[in-house]
Amino acid sequence: MIRMITREEARAFPFSNDAEAITFHKMQQLLSVPDALCLSDGRDVLFVRAGQGFPAWIYTRRGVSDETLSELAASLCVLKEAKNLAGVIGRSSLVRYLELALPFPTQRRLPLTAYLCKKPNPFSAEGERVRASTLDPAVCGELLAELGEQAREPLPAPARLAAGTDFCEAPDSYGWCINGTPVALARITERKDGLSYIGSVVTGSAHRKKGYAKALVSSVCADACARGERVMLYADTSYPASNALYRAVGFAEAGRLIGFDFV
Repeated sequence: MIRMITREEARAFPFSNDAEAITFHKMQQLLSVPDALCLSDGRDVLFVRAGQGFPAWIYTRRGVSDETLSELAASLCVLKEAKNLAGVIGRSSLVRYLELALPFPTQRRLPLTAYLCKKPNPFSAEGERVRASTLDPAVCGELLAELGEQAREPLPAPARLAAGTDFCEAPDSYGWCINGTPVALARITERKDGLSYIGSVVTGSAHRKKGYAKALVSSVCADACARGERVMLYADTSYPASNALYRAVGFAEAGRLIGFDFV
């Protein structure tokens, strides 16, 4: 029976294996949000949604019963109306089932690949890595806007300076610079339990295919691995350039996810 559970129960939920724990790492991140909503049957299903209007992440074991899937679909119908649920992200087979089972239209979100790196390959490029605290927030904001375009989540012009400022003030944010000008950015957004999570990787459109992001991500991963940490990230599966970059650095695929938004 699917029921509301506490954060402590959600954090203790046993994933089937390490690869699935990595693939659904975002669910654990969402548990830090004050109004996170958690549902589970305690064994085969874990559902976490943080904040009204945001999509939920859903994990189900392979081979979960039809009865449980039907109960999950019914729960989503209720949550869509009562809790302003915006959509769902999860295992491909589950998401496709829900798309057919739910009685209202949906729109597919971008597909994601979860990657894990235990030992990065070294790369060098013209320029140097610097801490983002030394960079111009306005320039970083424009680079982050390019990342938003890639992810089909545009960053409005009025919000770019604030985004750049947040990036530069974060302790684990870095830029790859040529003559003092940042051409690529990367950031560790979380370090916890021996795992570093990388986000906000972007190269300026005028500086791509020169190895800057590859050298930056490789060096950030090397530092994390030297601390005894593993490194993970999510990449848009449909964007071949970034996926090729991560594989070259030494990331291995842990799992794939898709999602949809309610229309």
